[in-house]
Amino acid sequence: MKKIVEAADVIIEVLDARDPMGCRNLEIEQIVKKQNKKILLVVNKIDLVPAENAKAWKKYLGKEFPCVLFETQSKGPAANATNAKKSETERPDMVPVLGAENLVGMIKNYAKVDGDSKEKKQIAVGVMGFPNVGKSSIINSLKRCRAVAVGKTPGVTKSMQEIKLDKNILLIDSPGVLTTTTDQADSLILRSAARVEDIPDPKKTIDALLQRIEKN
Repeated sequence: MKKIVEAADVIIEVLDARDPMGCRNLEIEQIVKKQNKKILLVVNKIDLVPAENAKAWKKYLGKEFPCVLFETQSKGPAANATNAKKSETERPDMVPVLGAENLVGMIKNYAKVDGDSKEKKQIAVGVMGFPNVGKSSIINSLKRCRAVAVGKTPGVTKSMQEIKLDKNILLIDSPGVLTTTTDQADSLILRSAARVEDIPDPKKTIDALLQRIEKN
């Protein structure tokens, strides 16, 4: 985490649209702010929540940092049926429906030299967040190709990876980061941030899940 923050000029923090605040890593945000570096929030997987929820989160989170809504899957019943049969690793040709153009535009603005639209500097952009929020999928969407491996379980990305977006922008992919302030295992498993087989006591996780469900 420290290596990425030191290497990057801008940090993209990826959040899951189903639980944006539960995915926020306030410890990382404080470290980045202390180093006077920029933070961009990307609310990913917005196709999994009602549109009004995603817009409300964008408005709320945008009061602190620039915020972009993002979706990496094609829309439409036919596309969804096809995608349901394939894992993300089998879809290297993902077409970003929403967010890629806005996100690239914001990153390029940071590469401008003193607001000059023609003169640009090289910048490094670190992509960080909880395991399984879709960091690698976002990078693949920005590159329009399968630049890094993705998967539906946490822990696919094992180490820092550098991907050149263009001659001025270097993306840094990172493993999912859980810090000292992160909740206990039951919360992590409910957010798909930990592997099911790594949970020592499934009963606690089941109890935590039942507390969030209408009894009837």
